[in-house]
Amino acid sequence: MNQIIYIKATQHAQLEKPEVALKDFITIYTVDEDIKNYILSIPFHTFHPTGKQQLIVSILKIIEIITSQFPNAEIKNIGEEDIILTYAPVSKNEKAKECIFTIFICLVAFFGGGYAIMAYNTDAGAKELFTYLSMLFLGNATDGVTCLVITYSIGLTVGMILFFNHFGNKKITKDPTPLEIQMRLYENDLSTTIISDAGRKGETIDIRQ
Repeated sequence: MNQIIYIKATQHAQLEKPEVALKDFITIYTVDEDIKNYILSIPFHTFHPTGKQQLIVSILKIIEIITSQFPNAEIKNIGEEDIILTYAPVSKNEKAKECIFTIFICLVAFFGGGYAIMAYNTDAGAKELFTYLSMLFLGNATDGVTCLVITYSIGLTVGMILFFNHFGNKKITKDPTPLEIQMRLYENDLSTTIISDAGRKGETIDIRQ
């Protein structure tokens, strides 16, 4: 009976070393551990040491490489059909860049969110509404800070925390947050576009024609 080799690859693999072997972006299962270890150790590509680079690989190329070493094996792919290999060398100043970028994003989100809330309250006439409710329930029209304003502010804060499922660096529940879901959708769309563009330009590493 022929040896069955299962291969699985993710759609996008992030690499920090220029020398790439099959073990860096695919997972293999076969009953023979020696065959598995040998396949995973096969060199695949070497990036230029400097600069961020990207490579699009067809799973057929991986199957061709494995078949050349084990012609009698039966190979079954249970993963992606195309793989994006991104080589991004770690910079010495990477931590500082991440810190500056994080601070910038926090400032944009804080002031942008604050402006959006104030603009919404102005458009919705929140101030006039609070004045009307204060006169309706308390009998006097108060323009200053009232219990309604305080409870509205607290409710708005609690609602945002519950919606985004985050408080600081801790998640309230184990479910993915709306932001995480949108990021995954964006990553999937981005990967699909990169693969499609590479296929149209003929830049995908595929089997020999």
